[in-house]
Amino acid sequence: MLPIGKTCLLVAERRTDSGFYLSDGNNRKETVLLPNKFVPPDLEPGKAIEVFLLLDSEDRPVATTRKPKAEADSFALLRVKEVTKIGAFLDWGMDKDLLLPFREQPERVSPGEECLVRVYVDPKSGRIAASRRLGRFCRGDVTELRQNQQIGVIVWEKIRLGWRVVVEEKYIGILYFNELFLSVAIGDRLTGFVHAIRPGENRVDIRLRPDGFRGVAAEKPAILDALRDAGGFLPLNAKSSLEEIQRHFPFSKRVFKQLIGMLYKERAIVISDDGIRLADKPGKEKNI
Repeated sequence: MLPIGKTCLLVAERRTDSGFYLSDGNNRKETVLLPNKFVPPDLEPGKAIEVFLLLDSEDRPVATTRKPKAEADSFALLRVKEVTKIGAFLDWGMDKDLLLPFREQPERVSPGEECLVRVYVDPKSGRIAASRRLGRFCRGDVTELRQNQQIGVIVWEKIRLGWRVVVEEKYIGILYFNELFLSVAIGDRLTGFVHAIRPGENRVDIRLRPDGFRGVAAEKPAILDALRDAGGFLPLNAKSSLEEIQRHFPFSKRVFKQLIGMLYKERAIVISDDGIRLADKPGKEKNI
C-alpha cells in the first residue's frame, strides 16, 4: 500500500488527460494520480519522481510535488490559520490546510497561534490530521535509554518545574529550570543528555550538557572565545553574581566557577580582583 502522509520515490506509469499515474515500480496495479499542475515538463513513463502522498477532497489518494512542513509520524510547530466548527486548520505548506480536531486539543487554540503538534494518519478515515495530545505518541519504554546518552529533544510545554520535552520523538522528558541557562521556546529542537531514568513514571530527566567533568569541560572554549571577543578581559570572577555571569554565558555560577578554575590551572587565563583575562594579557593575578 502506498504510504499516505509520506514522501516517496515513485515511477511514472502512464499519462492521462488528468495527469500522470505513478506506482512504486513493483505493484503497477496500485497507482496514484499526480495532477497535471504538478507534472514537470520532463516527466515521462519509466522515470522516477519524488512526491508526497495525501487524500484529495473526495478522500482519494493523490500525489503532489509540494513539500509539507511535516509528514505523518512527525512533530512540528505549525501556525493556526483559522478555527471552524469542526476544529482548527494549520498551515503546513500544502494547498489544503491540516485539520487539528477539537478532540485533539487539550486547550483550544486561536488563529495566529503556533502550536506543537504530532501529524498522524487517522486509522478510521485514512486522513492526515494533527494532534496536540502528544503524550499518546510518546509511550516508548525509557529503560531503552542509558545514562548520559545524547538524545534529540523537542520543547513541548512549560510546567511548574521546567519544560516537558519530547525525547527522540518517542519518550517524555523534563528539562528543569534549574538545569537550564538559556532561553527556549515551544518547538525548539535541542541536543540533550539523559540525566536520570525514571521507569515508574516512564520519563527521563534531561540536561543540555553531559553529566560530570566531560560536560563542564566541553564549555571551556566558550569562555576563551568570549575573552578574545572582548579584547582579552571580562569583569567576571568567582565573586560575580549569577545575573552578571548570565549576561555573558548560559552557565550556572557553579559551572562558571568550575570552568575558570580549570582554565586557570591550565594557565590559559589569569584571575584578578577585577575579572578574568587571557594569560597573555597584562594584569594583577589573584590566587584561587
